[in-house]
Amino acid sequence: MTEKTLTIERAQMTNCKNCDIPVNHNYCSNCGQAVQLKRVDSHYVVHEIQHVLHFEKGIFYTIKELLIRPGENIREFITDNRSRLIKPTIFIIITSLIYTSINHFFHIQKGYINYQGPENSAVALIFEWVEGHYGYANIIMGAFIAFWL
Repeated sequence: MTEKTLTIERAQMTNCKNCDIPVNHNYCSNCGQAVQLKRVDSHYVVHEIQHVLHFEKGIFYTIKELLIRPGENIREFITDNRSRLIKPTIFIIITSLIYTSINHFFHIQKGYINYQGPENSAVALIFEWVEGHYGYANIIMGAFIAFWL
């Protein structure tokens, strides 16, 4: 190699900002950190939210599939293909958040738990909390149901 080529290669080689190992490609071979970080803008934020929540297929697609063919989709998710639908935990969290937001702004289903016992009992306090925090209650119930299943 000529001295000019070596100078160009040395100029292109940088150290990884994460693990301080010399890197001459787009990503560090040791930790996978990108050499050139992407600019944080609205497109980046939306992409990161989609990536974290795994919304590539879409929540509406998952809802449609669960309404049309619930048994087939659940069976396929468990045995074969987990990339088509949103993960169940994320699905429960997102739908609970949507329900909680709608209930907060529109005050739907007030008083759907009809408890006829003493007002200061533990059961009455639990029912009152569930009625006030239905989204969180769904998440907790979903965890118990998943553990039981």
